[in-house]
Amino acid sequence: MEADLVIRNARIVTHTGETFGGVAVRGEQIVALGASDALPAGTREIDADGRVLMPGVIDPHCHLGVNYPYDEDMRTETAQAARGGITTILLYIRTKEPSYIPFYRERSAVGEENVHVDFGFHFGIQREEHVHEIERIVAETGVRSFKLYFGYEAENPIGIVPATDGWVYATMRTAAQIPGGVVSVHCENTGIATWLKQELIATGRQDLGAFTESRPAFCEVETIQRMIFLAELTGCPLYVVHTTVGQGPVVAEAARARGVDVTIETCPHYLTRSCYDPDLDMRAKISPPLRDRDEIEGLWRGIFAGTVRSLGSDHVPFFPKEGNDLWKEKPGIVSFPWELPLLLNEGVHNRGLPLSRLVEMNSYTPARRFGLYPRKGSLTVGADADLVLVDLDEEREVVHDGKGTCIYEGMRLRGWPVLTVARGRVVFEEGKVDPDASGRGRCVTRPDRSPYGA
Repeated sequence: MEADLVIRNARIVTHTGETFGGVAVRGEQIVALGASDALPAGTREIDADGRVLMPGVIDPHCHLGVNYPYDEDMRTETAQAARGGITTILLYIRTKEPSYIPFYRERSAVGEENVHVDFGFHFGIQREEHVHEIERIVAETGVRSFKLYFGYEAENPIGIVPATDGWVYATMRTAAQIPGGVVSVHCENTGIATWLKQELIATGRQDLGAFTESRPAFCEVETIQRMIFLAELTGCPLYVVHTTVGQGPVVAEAARARGVDVTIETCPHYLTRSCYDPDLDMRAKISPPLRDRDEIEGLWRGIFAGTVRSLGSDHVPFFPKEGNDLWKEKPGIVSFPWELPLLLNEGVHNRGLPLSRLVEMNSYTPARRFGLYPRKGSLTVGADADLVLVDLDEEREVVHDGKGTCIYEGMRLRGWPVLTVARGRVVFEEGKVDPDASGRGRCVTRPDRSPYGA
């Protein structure tokens, strides 16, 4: 048996631990793993020279096609994802039209024409009709993940329709009856944040810290608790997106001890950057906001305790920010190329985070939570050949030359992807993305696909 691609002499890391050896790939799948000298010959052979080989990163949280054309974003931003070792992205998309069915058909088809890596969808509930359509959505699109937004006033810069508790309860009640169904919630108390925002606007402050102070940590903790109550009441799995507060995983873990299925996600920016960092201004506005160093340390405690279970980038390439008015500025930054290096530098090198724990958060857990495991998030025979080879010792500076706002530029990070394999195809190596890889990825949320796992 000859393979198409064989990687030998690698430090192989999965969520369960480490071995030394290699992987053989034929077509789109892994066909063999084991000691390097036990692997078959390959049409192409790569000597990893002791570097780390991990499952490709699964980014379960991003937004594309918001400002720039969707087809363009799917080309440019998934090329950036490939640079960062990301082999699957899950987009939170939303429409204000009454039905998601035509929107899904258009977005999935255009995505497959342009994307460098695999992709899928979560749907945002933006009107009552969307709640009533959930069962049809599952049947006709395969999407089983639905998001609701708090923390946004009715007139907000990015046009999100804020949820009501009624929407959440009704969505959870339906999703709980769907195999693999899950509800994601942006947790901030909308009423309190809106009130405090008006108080802060009256002070005339335009610094980044003012935005954080307009929606303090307790706003997030309160809403996490409220959503856990509804999840427990309905029996619906809850995924708390972009958690910024150290108390979030504490509250969630107490609920898990009672049997509530709740997963806490955080993002690289909440683990590395503070709203009071002197080099950041209003252009670093994110929703929910960057916090202070105490909250950063609280999140890291959750990571080491195993209570922060998932990582997402919340990558969104808005037009260049204006920097004129904090309160009208659009919230959001880009992170695809640096998501993995940031965690390798700050987590693995600076804090001693085990590589297997990182794989658990950035690949295994998202794959299981959103029904992709074991085809994704694992290095096993028959799994999709989604791989990233990492040089832990490579050190270089973050340079941003793409769309959107980067808040890491100039940082020196140690640990970078040097090779990305997506569904058996080398899409990134020697610092370059294969331009012919555009249009080779596939939509993983499909009506003909049953969930691979819960």
